[in-house]
Amino acid sequence: MKIYDKYILILAGLLLATTVIVAALGEAQLDLYFSIYVIEALVLTELYVYLNPKAKRGLNKVNYALFAGFLVIVAAKVVEILWGIKIL
Repeated sequence: MKIYDKYILILAGLLLATTVIVAALGEAQLDLYFSIYVIEALVLTELYVYLNPKAKRGLNKVNYALFAGFLVIVAAKVVEILWGIKIL
């Protein structure tokens, strides 16, 4: 099994387990799910630092996009807290 296949399988399993656990807890906030997914993907990618540089660069591009989405959620929550305007 290649290292990339292992990475994808572990990430898919981690995201599936997270979805089941958070859904079982009764949470229905999409921003919570997305935030947890982003944190898991970032941590798992950093654990796989031994991937070759080309793969690491590709994964970093994905991580930048995920982190940008995470920042949008954080900004929306800050606006909601400070001004009481619900965006998401």
